[in-house]
Amino acid sequence: MALWKCLLSYAWPVPEWEGPGKYGPLRLVWEGGHLVVNSNKANQSYGNLHAIWQQCLDDCAVKDRVLRNVLILGFGAGSAAGILRRELHIAAPITGVDGDPEMLRIARSYFHVDRLPGIELIESDAIAFIAGNAVQHDLVLIDLCHELDLAPGVDTDPFIAGLRQAAAPGGLVCFNTIVHNEDSGLRSNRVEELLRLHFSQVAVHPYQGINRVLTAS
Repeated sequence: MALWKCLLSYAWPVPEWEGPGKYGPLRLVWEGGHLVVNSNKANQSYGNLHAIWQQCLDDCAVKDRVLRNVLILGFGAGSAAGILRRELHIAAPITGVDGDPEMLRIARSYFHVDRLPGIELIESDAIAFIAGNAVQHDLVLIDLCHELDLAPGVDTDPFIAGLRQAAAPGGLVCFNTIVHNEDSGLRSNRVEELLRLHFSQVAVHPYQGINRVLTAS
């Protein structure tokens, strides 16, 4: 069944499943030979977002870094974790945090992230998780958007200060933002300003027109 859907998806999108998520409707669709997770307006896992993380992790030479542990805020269906494990062969333990239980179910049921070794999934709001976090990580990936806009509260000083505490000395933070209108541009700039306040080195990586990944160390 999956094979014909995969092949047919090279001609047009083939739906697999749809239903409500905590932050809005979710749809699993075969596109270009791959199963992806979309919301109404944005890709959530394994589509263009997968390509963005591939490029970002390559640009930051993550495969050459010594990683003892990894934190992913906005785990989604496990796209970034899959890149780290399957493509970059990084064996460090990964903690994945997502506030949507339906997304975590999709990650387990359709993308089998439980088969990837050393991954702990936590259902939690990212802001609450960071506020109570006491562990430092060598790599922190952040993708916290509701559709095309940053989730509430992630462009505030307490959250960015919490990210600084969650980053180990010499660690790397990669924060995905989207700039599609004036307000989203201002929020992305606010994240950048706060990162520069709390970290010594910050860089901006534009991808695919509207995505702007901010890296800090």
